[in-house]
Amino acid sequence: MKKSQALAGALTVSAVLALLTGCGAAGTTASAGPVTIDYMGWVPKADKAVDIWNKAHPETQVKYSPVSNGQDAYPKIRSSVQAGNAGCLAQLTLDQVPSFVADGMLMDVTQYTGDVKDTFLDWTWSQVSPGGQTYAIPQDTGPMAMYYRTDLFEKFGITVPKTWDEFATAAKTVHAADPSVSLGYLATDDSSTVAAYAWQRDSSWFAIDGDSWKVGIDDSASAASATYWQDLLDSGAIATTKRWDPGFYSELASGKYLTMMGGAWNTALIEANVGDTAGKWALAPMPTVKGSTASANSGGSAVAVLKGCKYPEQAVAFATWLNSSEDSLNILSAADGGGLYPAATKALDYAVVNKKDSFFGGQNLNDIFRESANNVNVGWAWGPTYSSTDTTLTDGLAKVATKGTTLPALMTSLQTSTLSDMKGRGIQAAASH
Repeated sequence: MKKSQALAGALTVSAVLALLTGCGAAGTTASAGPVTIDYMGWVPKADKAVDIWNKAHPETQVKYSPVSNGQDAYPKIRSSVQAGNAGCLAQLTLDQVPSFVADGMLMDVTQYTGDVKDTFLDWTWSQVSPGGQTYAIPQDTGPMAMYYRTDLFEKFGITVPKTWDEFATAAKTVHAADPSVSLGYLATDDSSTVAAYAWQRDSSWFAIDGDSWKVGIDDSASAASATYWQDLLDSGAIATTKRWDPGFYSELASGKYLTMMGGAWNTALIEANVGDTAGKWALAPMPTVKGSTASANSGGSAVAVLKGCKYPEQAVAFATWLNSSEDSLNILSAADGGGLYPAATKALDYAVVNKKDSFFGGQNLNDIFRESANNVNVGWAWGPTYSSTDTTLTDGLAKVATKGTTLPALMTSLQTSTLSDMKGRGIQAAASH
């Protein structure tokens, strides 16, 4: 992942927000004739949704430019903003919004979103509003759940675990019966899941406190999550794997792993890669910490308004329509489209996300994902240098896989390196505990 460029001088939170507010003030919201808004994104078939908008809105035309997925797109977006030819809108993953804000790449569009906020899940609005100012419109989320093999649960005589304590007990039962298989795994090439496990326990890796960032990557909740997974690894009850390795789905199809914890977007990946096991899968809520109903999120994106946008009000109107209207989401959320799980609350009732899935025994998966999405902790925030934090976390997980370090030790070192990185970039930051 490309590291964000440092802004000159000491960057307090208010300084960053003042910079972006100034950028927002430069936008133009009225025009004597039709306006054109440029939009960069990577959702498959987004151009079809744009076509629908353009036919209905001759006064505001959108020009869509497809870009590579996620991290591959960011250098192009950044260079376009720096060159002053980025247009108005770009898709960003939610964890990248604060970094783009800190680097002066986005525009504060709070003044245009007063009647929009309630359209989306409250925690997603927090994700696009660092410091209370809004820079993007939420697009999709990754509410987490547990995908599991019904046939293998029956084989090993285990029931669906409702809590992480029950999951640990079941994992040890499976391992004792057959050490070659595992109830679950820790993906050491997937830092987002490690963050999600901490998020579920109400950890606060980043928070804004007045004019400073507070960093708590090794807070008590995060440490508890790290200890839980390390204990399972040490006992041999679960294994490590690389879920983005080409061989992962062969392992999943063979029954080496009985479960997969993941966001809603994993549904299409499972169906596409383990087709021979169709009908043997089901979905259940992600196990929770005893006494809590909190779930977690993995992934998700937003459509951000870029610095220099001449028509921010029209850009917000289009982005809101794109991410919440049924006409648009019938394309973006379709299995043969983007397969997005919407961030818009009303969209969770749309037929496109409420279909029974024969691969999962005729189950309506949205019954589970909706509950998960509504139980994600609101307080989680990503930091302004998370790109580099994520890179360090990914490198550390590779060492966990080879037993070169432990998860608790990794969280401690990640706290130290993140604070050092933030201060090195002139950003005021301190430990939260």
